[in-house]
Amino acid sequence: MPSTTCMIDGDQRDGLYELVRNHLGAVGDLWIALEINNDFATAERLGLEFGKDFRLLEDIGWNGRDGRKAFELTMPPEDLMELLQRLHGEAERVLLESVTERESREEDAATNELFRLGFDACEELLADLDPRDAA
Repeated sequence: MPSTTCMIDGDQRDGLYELVRNHLGAVGDLWIALEINNDFATAERLGLEFGKDFRLLEDIGWNGRDGRKAFELTMPPEDLMELLQRLHGEAERVLLESVTERESREEDAATNELFRLGFDACEELLADLDPRDAA
């Protein structure tokens, strides 16, 4: 697995930012799993996922708008791959849902475009990070 960092452009960043922001909207689920359901396995999984989300935000910025042209992803490759695989799957589910349930609204079209950018960024980065592709 590569030990160097990955670089992404502004469009890729915007897509990944939207995917992470969407996932962080479920942060209340951690409290529910921990305090209400006593589902410690789910709480642990969510804690690890949110931790990776926060770590990515360190690299791409917390602000919705960031004027940089390029972003260096400094997460360990294995953590980045896990994060990208999760975000890719979440984006795919949202994009498939949007075709049937939300396609007509303009606001959803803008969000879907960001999800598409994030989905594509995940695919590109995962292909770069996949150790099976190293020759």
